[in-house]
Amino acid sequence: MSFKQLQVSRPIVQKLEAEGITDPTEVQEKSIPLIFEGKDVLVESETGSGKTFGFSIPVVQEVEGNDTQALILSPTRELAKQINEEIEKITAEEQETVVIYGGVSYKPQIEGAKKSNIVVGTPGRVLDLLEQGEIDLSSLEYFVLDEADRMMDMGFQDELEGILSFCPEERQNLLFGATIPRDLKRLCEKYSIDPEIIRIKRKKHTRNLDEKYLDIDGNKKLSALYTLLEDRDRDLSIVFCRTKNTTRWVAKKLRKNGVNAQALNGDMSQHKREEMMERFENGEVNVIVATDVAARGIHVDNVTHVFNYDVPDTPDTYTHRIGRAGRQGKEGEAVTLLENKQHSQFRQIKRKHKGKIKRMDKPNLKQIQM
Repeated sequence: MSFKQLQVSRPIVQKLEAEGITDPTEVQEKSIPLIFEGKDVLVESETGSGKTFGFSIPVVQEVEGNDTQALILSPTRELAKQINEEIEKITAEEQETVVIYGGVSYKPQIEGAKKSNIVVGTPGRVLDLLEQGEIDLSSLEYFVLDEADRMMDMGFQDELEGILSFCPEERQNLLFGATIPRDLKRLCEKYSIDPEIIRIKRKKHTRNLDEKYLDIDGNKKLSALYTLLEDRDRDLSIVFCRTKNTTRWVAKKLRKNGVNAQALNGDMSQHKREEMMERFENGEVNVIVATDVAARGIHVDNVTHVFNYDVPDTPDTYTHRIGRAGRQGKEGEAVTLLENKQHSQFRQIKRKHKGKIKRMDKPNLKQIQM
């Protein structure tokens, strides 16, 4: 199926082609027609499957006039900015967008919101500006949640309900995530949202992801990580740790041993995080060592490897972590470092992934300077 067959306008098709995008992904094929029909949708599809264009193409095609007609919420500042960048690739000259998030000055965001057709933002700052009367949603037609499941995980439910209280009842709700948690279903029930549910199974874009785990003693984990990083022909890698302190420690030790690694965590200022992400995307930094919260905004196509230095606490967290690698058909590898005491915790993750996570042979560990 082509974008033209999906009734996507010629100007948007041409802009997509200019970006090298000629064929819709499965999530786009299934969601775009329903959105054009005016239906609410609840979409479960993995990271990297093309969800952003799945909701933004019909929104951009239908939005016109001067009022704010679309509100797109995401869980992190980094992701909000990336969504906006994707949207700007297909907007018409007369369409305006603005990104709204905390940690920066109010004034440019307030001015941008007054003239934008499409507002992209994080729940906290958006609710703040709504309560100040600086955003007018009276003409809103589209209410969009991207990574809706992560917003539930991060405790944004109160903010989302606050924002919904400012939205007109007659609106279209577009909810996208890698999973559909109970809290999200309850939110739909509470606000009488009865969406068409679309579930996308793993397809080509994730079949190239090789999932493994390595049995390793706790005191040899750093050496194992270093060995895995050094032995692989890779582009960009993300190492996941449970705590901010561990990200700093691991990144420091890797740098001491010649690996171009930097930590990414919630203690960093917004400016520093954005600067780090820009360096990562440009390849100036090859390895990001991150917490789950800090990494939720990372959507970089050239990530080839994900390493779980600390075991994910839930199967959903595992899914979100590994979804950072092997995007859009590219090959990738996800390796979990597993201590003896963590096997029972990891068993639940292996069950959910139905035999896809294979035990790997222990490599010859390289010496590491501590």
